[in-house]
This record gives sequence, structure tokens and C-alpha cells, in this order.
Amino acid sequence: MRPLLDMIRRRLAPESGFTMITVMGAMMVVMLLSAVAIAAANGDLEGGARDQETKQALAAAEAGVNDYAYHLNQDNNYWAKCTGVPAPAKVNQPWNGANPAADPRQWRAVPASRSEYAIELLPADWAPNTANPAAEKRCDPANASASMIDKATGTFRIRVTGRVPSGNGDYAQRSVITSFRRKSFLDFLYVTDYETSDPAWYTRLAGGAATVPPIDTWATNNCGYWRDGRGTKRYTGVTSGGQTLTAGCDEIQFADKDRINGPFHTNDSILVCGSPTFGRTIKDKIEVSGPKPGWRDNCGGSNPNFVGTFRAGVPTLALPQSNSSLKTVVDPNYYFTGKTYIQLNGATMTVDNPSMGISGKNMALPPNGVVYVDDGICGQKYNPLDPNGAPAGCGNVYVKGTYSKDLTISAVGDVVLRGSVTKTNDSVLGLIAKQFVRVYHPTKNLDSNSCTNDTTDPYYFKDIQVDAAILALQHSFTVDSYYCGTPLGTLTVNGVIAQRYRGPVGTGNGGGIVTGYIKDYNYDDRLSLRQPPFFLDPVESSWHVSRQIEQTAR
Repeated sequence: MRPLLDMIRRRLAPESGFTMITVMGAMMVVMLLSAVAIAAANGDLEGGARDQETKQALAAAEAGVNDYAYHLNQDNNYWAKCTGVPAPAKVNQPWNGANPAADPRQWRAVPASRSEYAIELLPADWAPNTANPAAEKRCDPANASASMIDKATGTFRIRVTGRVPSGNGDYAQRSVITSFRRKSFLDFLYVTDYETSDPAWYTRLAGGAATVPPIDTWATNNCGYWRDGRGTKRYTGVTSGGQTLTAGCDEIQFADKDRINGPFHTNDSILVCGSPTFGRTIKDKIEVSGPKPGWRDNCGGSNPNFVGTFRAGVPTLALPQSNSSLKTVVDPNYYFTGKTYIQLNGATMTVDNPSMGISGKNMALPPNGVVYVDDGICGQKYNPLDPNGAPAGCGNVYVKGTYSKDLTISAVGDVVLRGSVTKTNDSVLGLIAKQFVRVYHPTKNLDSNSCTNDTTDPYYFKDIQVDAAILALQHSFTVDSYYCGTPLGTLTVNGVIAQRYRGPVGTGNGGGIVTGYIKDYNYDDRLSLRQPPFFLDPVESSWHVSRQIEQTAR
């Protein structure tokens, strides 16, 4: 019995057959996985090639943007030539995508590449119309500004499409729409041409008396940029009372506790005492046109705190001499002559103008957003010792209240704030004066050394807020009689202040404010992308990219 059991055990013991089956099964699994991997790799190669081509197409589109930007910065009016630009550049009118087989666009090759790009100009109110292409807007070289510039933002747009041939006879394409905007006063919280007092204030040195030669004329002609020798200029003259008068150019400094809460630009150099702060973050541009270092120490050991990115020697931003261009666009119903009083009431305004016989007239805010106040019979310049004594025919506008629509108020004389001017929604306001933008400050005994606040005046106020882009073309943003009386509180400006000369708003000492206002100036970042109606640009300014988005390519 035992031999039989041993024989059965020996026959059952070998496992070679079972091992072979396992090995064959494993090999089959490996082969199947390899096949799947090879198929997947082939798919990835095709997808990877397509991905590479789309990236090359985007790079080609960006090359086209850079090409256009280069020519634009060589010639600020390049955009106004529309498609009539010098060869070898190629620029197209907009294509609506109809009939791809007859694509009318001219393409330009990217050097050392298989890719190419096409540039299209997009008029301000362009929209594709495949049913009637002839009805579409085009860039008009005879009226380029009206056809291309968006009045709300001051921008114009181009579309650039990049493409690369793909292996299937088609193209990989990418399109970007780029908005260009001039460097503007609205790019900065604070802009000055000269970092010195307004020449009109020099008459105070003579107590308001006439001087020979006129000291304000001397200041205009001599107190220019620091780099041009302002610090060495001296005035010598005689007052109408016979007193000898000598003076130098008045210097205004940035003090230790001053803060510029936004981007900053001056065509001059700056004077610093202590550690004033310029900018909120590194993204804020802090620019001076004076040569390096661009700032001077006025009290020993000064160390300005440049939170923003500081640059010296930058190009100047030249202020226009006049705001007369707004006179050509204002609706006749919103054109006034002589002293005008405007109370803003949201979407309406109440107007008084004695010389025109207008009293308490209620009006909607203007359809195109522009109010213009012109001179009638005037003949008088601003007098700092009698700031509101101008005749009724002078084109000054007095403003207060709230606004709820985009608006620009401009005067050939002064814009005077008789209270806070604030927005009630997402709207923007421009205040443009050919002369001064002033904060109303009634006083008593102004012609003496004991002038005080006139608290009985119905428009006497203390704290004031102004939500606006302020532009004083030939003079300053200032406070009437800023050196009189007790402190008035805080002057808050949310927006932009651009002025030819630094305008004083108060006096102080190491302990704080003595007269006038403490400054609280804050940049309105919305103004980097939009502007009040028909707001003025610098006389000469380069274009830069303000926005870029991708669009599905046609």
C-alpha cells in the first residue's frame, strides 16, 4: 500500500505546468500594457505638438502687439494713420470673420519662425456685422480720434492674431485684444510742473502793493525748474509805497508726516524734510523729471520713504495752456458766461448766474457730461488778498454737492469749491480750471496780520471731501487765505491733483497744523482705466498698454 501512495505523491508533486501558465499570463498582461502605453504616447505626441503650436501662435500675436507698440512710441500719431502706415508694417481694418476662405487680412512673418501675425484696428464702437459688412465702423484717417478713441477711457484698441501652420493643413491660431492709453495726468495722484509757489502768491510779500518790476511777473520768468537755477535767482524792486523789496524763489517741501497715497509725478525735483512717504505699494510709480538723485534735503539727515518705485530723470508731462477745446464740445444749454454757481444734486444740478439772469434753474446733468464757464466782461486777475472779489463777468464757477453721472466742469477762470463734492455711485468727475482750483475759505481782516475765519459766512465749513480729478492748467490747487485763522480740519481728495505750481492749503509746525487744512490725498485707482468726459491729456505723451485680453481666434 505504501509504494502505491508514494507513487501517487511523486506524480502530484511537480508544479512546472502551473508555473508556465502563470508566466504566459503575466507576459500577456505586460504586452497589453505596452500596447496601451505606446498608443497613449502617440496621442500625447500629437496633442503635445498641437499645444506647442498654440503657444507659438500666442507668441506670434504678442510679437504683433510689440511691433505696433514700437511704431506707436516712435510716432505718437501712428494710430491716426489707420492702415496707411509705412511699409513693411501691415495694419488692417477689422474683419468680422465672414467667409474664412477669403480672409482679407495682410499677415506679417515673425523672423526666424514659421509663425505670422495680422494686426486689426478696432474702432471705439465697432461690432461685427456679417450680414452687412459695409455698415461696420472703420478707422477713418480723416477723423481718427472720433472713430478710434473711446471717450470714456481715452483708449483705442487693436486685435492681433498669431498663427502657425499645423500638420493637417490648418493653422493653430490665438488672438489678443490690446488697449492703448496715453500716459496721462490720471495715472498719478499728484502731478506738478514746478515745485515752487504760484507767482500770484508773491504779491503777498509786498502786502498786496504794486511793485516795480512786478514781482509776480519776475517769479513767472525766473522761478522755473530747480535744475535751471531757481535757487540762485533774486528779485530786487520797489513797492508802490517806496519800500525796497528783495526776495528769492519760494521753496515748498514735503514734510516728515506727509503721505502721497498713490503714484506721483513732478516735472521738477522735490525738496524733503524728514521722511515723507511716497506711494502705497511698489506698484505705484514715483517719478521726478529732475536729474538724479531727484530730491534735496532741507533739514539735514532727511530720508524720504519711497514705498513706490522711484525714478529720476523721466520725461516731463506738459500741461496744456488752455481748456478751450472743451468749449467746442459743450452743449449750448450748458455753456455759461460769468460767475456761475452750481449745486450738484445726483443726476441734476441747480444753477445760478446773475450776469445771465439765471436763478435757481434746475437742469439734468449734461448729456455729454461737459459744463463750460467762459469769461464775460472780466479784466481782473486772481488777487490772493481778495480771492472772491472778481467782477460778475469773470468766468469762475462755484461748485458743491453730489453727482451720480460722469461729469466734467471746466472754467476759463477758477473752479471754486464751496463745500464737499462727492460721488453717489460709480461715477467720475473732472474739475478743470485754466487758472486756479480753490477751496473757498471766508475770512475777516484779510489785509492785516490778524486775519481770522469768518464763521458767519453761510459757506464757511471745516472738513471737506472732494471726489474728483482736479486740473489747474496755469496755476494751482489751493485754499483761499490758507494762512488765516484757526485750523479747518482735513482736506480729503479722492482722485487726482494736477497743477502747474504747488498750491498751499495750510501752515504748520512740528506739532501739527496751525492754519488751513491737514492733507489727506488718496488715488482713485478707477482713473487708471477710465476718465471724466473729455478730460485733457498732456501736450506730448507716449502710449502704453493699459489692458490685454485673449479672444477666440477667427
